[in-house]
Amino acid sequence: MIRKSVYFYFLIVLLINSSVGFAAEISEIDNFILTSTIEPYDCPEDDANLAIDSYLNLPELSDTQKFQLMVMKTHWQICVGKHEEAKQALIALINNPKVDREMEYFASATYQLGFIYDVQENLDRCEFYEKAEQLSQNKFEGINLSAQLGLITVCHANMDDGVKLGKMYALLETYAVKNDQAALAHIHNNIGLLYGSLGQQVLAAEQFQKSYELGLNTYTSSNLLATLMSVISSHMAAGNFEKAEQAIQEFKRVNLSVDTALSNVWLYFAEAGYHYRTNNIEQLRYSLAKWKIYLESINSSTFNSLYRWYSAVVCYEDNDIACLKQFLEDEKNTNEGYKIFVNRNKDYLKFIVQVYLYLGDIENAEKAFNTFSEVMINKAIEQQESGKILGVANLHSQIQSLETSLQASKSDRIQTIVIVVCVLLIVIVAIIFWLRHRYLNSLSFDTVTNLLNSKAALAKIKRVPEPSPGRTNALALFDLGNFRDVNRQIGATNSELALKQISLTLSQVTRERDILGRFAPEQFIVCLTDIEEDSAKSFFERMRYALENTILGEQRGQQVSIRSSMSIYISSGTFVDLDEVLDDMLLSLGIQTESE
Repeated sequence: MIRKSVYFYFLIVLLINSSVGFAAEISEIDNFILTSTIEPYDCPEDDANLAIDSYLNLPELSDTQKFQLMVMKTHWQICVGKHEEAKQALIALINNPKVDREMEYFASATYQLGFIYDVQENLDRCEFYEKAEQLSQNKFEGINLSAQLGLITVCHANMDDGVKLGKMYALLETYAVKNDQAALAHIHNNIGLLYGSLGQQVLAAEQFQKSYELGLNTYTSSNLLATLMSVISSHMAAGNFEKAEQAIQEFKRVNLSVDTALSNVWLYFAEAGYHYRTNNIEQLRYSLAKWKIYLESINSSTFNSLYRWYSAVVCYEDNDIACLKQFLEDEKNTNEGYKIFVNRNKDYLKFIVQVYLYLGDIENAEKAFNTFSEVMINKAIEQQESGKILGVANLHSQIQSLETSLQASKSDRIQTIVIVVCVLLIVIVAIIFWLRHRYLNSLSFDTVTNLLNSKAALAKIKRVPEPSPGRTNALALFDLGNFRDVNRQIGATNSELALKQISLTLSQVTRERDILGRFAPEQFIVCLTDIEEDSAKSFFERMRYALENTILGEQRGQQVSIRSSMSIYISSGTFVDLDEVLDDMLLSLGIQTESE
């Protein structure tokens, strides 16, 4: 009897403790939702998405918590370009009979769906923007602002553009009083979109640049990159290629801390567009090669179509008739959103005319030219409509005046000048150390190939961290087995040019995060980090293929190919035993050479 009583009380205590633990876990989820929810015009960090996935797998979630987490996840998916996945999840959520239409998550889901349709040029966007504005009015300020801007920018077709800018100016003034930097950046971005739709690309670029600068202190890096893409596009549309190139360099700098498949697709899309418009076809080839590596990792029919367009430019340069015919055939089957976008793009329409003329298809060339001509005439008419231009000019002036007054209101911070002087002294010292570090860093590169030298490459590989579960770190050593024979054929004086050409080939097929170095006079080393084993092996094979298809000696009228051998090492950990690994790899290469 006593034993039964003890057992009973033990069960009671266990149940109480379990209930307390469950309550604590639910409280933790609520706290996470409260602290991790961000405004629609910013992007969550990747860490937040991992936490969302872990919480969504808990069976004890309430319906409200589940819906809140799902909307947070779709927000992240939109930011990384997974629009189709987010769209399907949002449609299912909005149509779920259990959702509470008064909650913030429902208003957010409605706005997100409108945003996705906006990106896809789907006219249903306006219906969802209107619903989101109604649902969020006087309740959810960030959603309400975003929905209003979406309606003003793309939905009010019958509203005068001057009135649209007036509405945006009113919003700008409201949030300037609040000193809400993130919201101000969002509004400037939409003003840029409106200027761009009017063909005022210089004004658009200014607004996007202001949006970027305002967002530096509030937005995450991934969101900053989206704004920089707008800066680059506007500069290129305005023909200001020098500023476009500067913005691309800034994009590369910010992307070092982001480095996702989508951000790299953006980067090489921007680079390819820049090289195309500046008629640098060789650099366009390079950007396309990099672009293709990351394009396979995202599901975007629009970027696939844009890649096909820029690739066709190379086909045109190479006189590849079959490629151009296939391009025209593929263009017929693209999605409607892409067609709407490119059919307003003068560069695309001009290229279509060129392709038809090159193929001798005069009838279709004439049709394409008529489309091009009609678009250009309409653009000219739109830009010259006095009401629009006066509205743009006047409201642009008002916005500038507002910003000037905002700067004047900060005059009470003059005392910071003293601090700045002190900081400048520290910066000068830091610059001296930086210059010294830069000099020492230059000693890490091979003088011929401009790749990492053996010492620097091995030191960097030894510091590679352990890969994620289920992934590996991979190492490959490439030996140029016939390089001495190549030297004799092309001449010793051309050997450095040959090595530079080989290093360029390897650089073009590797990614920026890969470690590439010259291991020995006739050997190169490559390290891939945190990658699936099969992907690493196929990647190395592509590198070897590219290497052996490098033609040398063309400057002397010769065509000499490299013959290489490769040794691969796959590790599920770090390379702390790198010296032993390299000894084995070198021995392997020696056996292969003898067998040949």
